[in-house]
Amino acid sequence: MSPSSLERFGACALRWLLVSSGGDGVPSPAADIGTLVHDVVADLGDVDAPTLQAEIDRRWLLLGLPPGWANERKRAEAHDMARRLADYLASAPQRGWHRAGSELELDVTLGRARLRGRVDRLERHTDERLRVVDYKTGSSKPTKAQMPRHPQLGAYQAAVEAGAFGELGDGTAGAALVQVGKAAGSSFVLQQQAPLPTDEDPGWARTLVEQAAEGMAAATYHARPGPHCARCPVRSSCPAQRDGRTI
Repeated sequence: MSPSSLERFGACALRWLLVSSGGDGVPSPAADIGTLVHDVVADLGDVDAPTLQAEIDRRWLLLGLPPGWANERKRAEAHDMARRLADYLASAPQRGWHRAGSELELDVTLGRARLRGRVDRLERHTDERLRVVDYKTGSSKPTKAQMPRHPQLGAYQAAVEAGAFGELGDGTAGAALVQVGKAAGSSFVLQQQAPLPTDEDPGWARTLVEQAAEGMAAATYHARPGPHCARCPVRSSCPAQRDGRTI
């Protein structure tokens, strides 16, 4: 499993199964733009906004978007993402955070679960502990109340503690989302999760990962209706929805 799949599985196991099997269809232009911004930052590193924006322009035609005002609006949005992200990269060292790596492979076993993926950024604090940072380019963000037990960030922390990054260390300093899309507003938004050892249940993240692994390997997958149904790409195949009851 990937750390990002935990939240989807927890929200609705059936949606996770269908989307993981290709049920979400072709990626949207917005998703492609977010991927482009991620790729540019990964390739160029901690550079300023004009440098990131120039590289976005150089690669823009690779997206295959039709010319016109909508194309230019999307390009402006990508430039805004780059500006917010560059602001974060410039501010991190002032807060004691220094880049230990970017686009690092993650592959570690926790019980029955094998966590695999790639982290956007790994930072080391002045006390040598590590923090995984995930860039978010979307239009929504978790609430403050959701951050202490955010599944993806918790999985990253559990992976750090399990030695996923080898000689870089296994002490976790927390994890964070950096919102650089529309959800951020005029500047980036840093959403932090406290280090696992400071939680009243330091093992909650590992337990979540192991329980999700058992659920993903089960013989049945249940639909769980909720607010997420409004944006579900596979609702027409869901028996809990009117659109999918004939399946």
